[in-house]
Amino acid sequence: MSSWGELLSEKRRAIGEVASVEGGKIEIFVYPEFYPRVHIGSVLIVDSEETKPIGLALKLAHSARHGQMVPLHRTRSEISDMYPDIEKYHRFVSTMAYTSHLRGDEIIHVRSSMPKLHDLVFLVDSKSLLVRFFKPKDIWDFSFMRYYVAEGASYLELREFFYHHREFFSDFLSEKDEIVSRVVYALIKSGIRDIAGFLEDINEVLGW
Repeated sequence: MSSWGELLSEKRRAIGEVASVEGGKIEIFVYPEFYPRVHIGSVLIVDSEETKPIGLALKLAHSARHGQMVPLHRTRSEISDMYPDIEKYHRFVSTMAYTSHLRGDEIIHVRSSMPKLHDLVFLVDSKSLLVRFFKPKDIWDFSFMRYYVAEGASYLELREFFYHHREFFSDFLSEKDEIVSRVVYALIKSGIRDIAGFLEDINEVLGW
């Protein structure tokens, strides 16, 4: 997929919709069939009428819609056979840290207007669009991390972010020095301590 317009053109591609907005956090009701595709650090875009908010999955939650969950003492396949519509009674939620927005065809790592309830949300997982997110104006830019950290991303969420995108970054090994330099700059601006230890961990996660 090569364009934002193509991604947002079909609602069947939507992985969920906006459930609530509070400050820089956007809570998303994730459709059950798409829940396994969302990970900590996944890049998400909201198809809002104005500018399109973009952010990173910060938290994932899964609970019963009504009351307490009743233990069934069955395997997943057995439960699916017994209750084929059981997921209709579950609530799948992802909390997105609002970090950036799409204006026209340009990614800007600054927040803009807020979305409305029920605006559709899409998962950004194609390489071409991820390149445009990580390299707006053809320059590596990790300034979105400042918002991610400000909304509660800890050392562990940052580590999971890099782990989730390890295959993407593996294609840019020749640009490793620039990537590391830009990450260090963003981490310093985010107030992260022990930069050296964190970079060592990132290199391990990415296999660098």
